Amino acid sequence: MIKRVVHLLEIPFVNTTHEQFVDELKRRLEQKEKTFVVTANPGILMKTKEDNEFQHVVKRADYVTPDGIGVVLLSKLKRRPLKERITGFDLTVDLLQYADDENLSVYLLGAKESVNKEAARQIQSTYPNLNIVGRHHGYIDIDDEKIHDEIYEQSPDIVFVALGAPKQELFIDRHIKNAQKGLFIGVGGSLDVHAKAVKRAPDIWIKLNLEWLYRMIKQPERIKRNIKVFSFMIKTLLKND
Repeated sequence: MIKRVVHLLEIPFVNTTHEQFVDELKRRLEQKEKTFVVTANPGILMKTKEDNEFQHVVKRADYVTPDGIGVVLLSKLKRRPLKERITGFDLTVDLLQYADDENLSVYLLGAKESVNKEAARQIQSTYPNLNIVGRHHGYIDIDDEKIHDEIYEQSPDIVFVALGAPKQELFIDRHIKNAQKGLFIGVGGSLDVHAKAVKRAPDIWIKLNLEWLYRMIKQPERIKRNIKVFSFMIKTLLKND
């Protein structure tokens, strides 16, 4: 079990590599342990300081990964270096491959109905041995009992929750306690990428840790939000903690 963590703004980030973390998730899936994973980018970190309830939810997760180079850079500048970023999308790819290898069941929650449907089609085509036991678009109330009952009855091995933060984390926190088993992970816009509705940054941008810039160029509506996040990260860096 991974025990090493780095605390940033009171949030315990797992301090491990992507490969080691995937191995840990595979182990928990094999043992049918319920697991709550938060993939926290700088925006999520900022939200934990704005919303106490959300902060408590994130702290209750079994694992919080550094999804974003901003979190890793902050840890290094604070002299508490995280080994590397572990992104939600990359985790979906490895978990889907594992589900395909082991004939596991998955549930897809989030995105527009058309995107969710196409993501399911693309995933089933790429990973024919996994079983998609259910799916639903993301325009729901987090207390929706219909979705809760469906997930409970189907008891999937993996639940990908793509509702965006903080909605996806709040949903998982409220529903995982009644689940019989399953790995529940918040994956933001990952279903859009799997559906090919949104193109992920080219490999060179990812290797240079500039995926955030690529997304901002392609989606200029992110600029205002990113400025707010950058300001928050700078203020955090300048604080002594």
